[in-house]
Amino acid sequence: MGDLETPAENAASTQEGGALPAQDAAPAQNVQVSPVQDTSAPADGAQVLPVRDASTPATGAQVPPARGNAEQSAWTGRTQNNDAADGQPIYEIRQLPTAASYHESDVSVLECRGLNKAYGGTVALYNVNLTVRTGGVVGLLGPNGSGKSTLIKLAMGMLQPSMGEILICGKRPSPATKAVTAYLPDTPHLPRWMTVEKAFDYVADFFPDFRKDRADELLSRLRVAPKTNLKALSKGNLEKVCLIATMARDAKLYILDEPIAGVDPAARDFILETIICNKPEDSTILLCTHLIADIEPVLSHAIFLNRGQVVLDKDVKDVYAQDRKTLDELFREVFRW
Repeated sequence: MGDLETPAENAASTQEGGALPAQDAAPAQNVQVSPVQDTSAPADGAQVLPVRDASTPATGAQVPPARGNAEQSAWTGRTQNNDAADGQPIYEIRQLPTAASYHESDVSVLECRGLNKAYGGTVALYNVNLTVRTGGVVGLLGPNGSGKSTLIKLAMGMLQPSMGEILICGKRPSPATKAVTAYLPDTPHLPRWMTVEKAFDYVADFFPDFRKDRADELLSRLRVAPKTNLKALSKGNLEKVCLIATMARDAKLYILDEPIAGVDPAARDFILETIICNKPEDSTILLCTHLIADIEPVLSHAIFLNRGQVVLDKDVKDVYAQDRKTLDELFREVFRW
């Protein structure tokens, strides 16, 4: 087959049972930004962002893996705890797990066999063959228009393959697979006329594995009142509430479509911590993004899609050991214009 044309990945998109209906966007609210302090001695109440200097990492710094190092580096972040007696937020250091701590097995949670998808004469996916193992955090990586969202919609049963098949826990997409798959679309999907509390009840009605206690705990860290209307939330907080509704489920597979796109660095820290620290031990997370540097430290496996074809399907530790590059460096090399 000749050069593949890239489709608009939102073409032929349909509603599916695993995702709740999207509503009109709400106007953003004023966001109070705390001044950034030096991480060595943060002032009371200050928001401290991760430091990216790998040569002299401070506490709370995100350090990218050393070139060629088979071990992924630890990643810590400062988060707020609002239980202080004086009502002022205090900061605690939370250690994010790395690939070495995941309990992966050889059991397949997602499998593609000769998968093809075309929109008329435009090919979106061509002969995709891959297996995602249980227990890890897998990056589905590629530039815009590479076929990532099409693959996700096929996994969720929102689209049907033109040829081949895609399996979730050994079954074709169906209500049975959606019951074990938690899906976060790339746009907010909760009804805006609801309060946060009612939205969580709404999700719980669809999915019995929704854990209200986990959702309430995450919501308290976000400092959003349960009775707040979704339409009153800022864009960033609305996206975080949608993420909480997804990660509060006890699913076998979490499929997250661009969860950190379009948010500020501090919001990305909260989002990634929410994703990784709430991952059940025997579950798998499929992270779809083109922002490689932000998620690289928590990935155990990487899949590169380019113009609808798989060009890389490898454990991250093997990329470091064999290619002697970070994922971000390899990504820039593969997708160089």
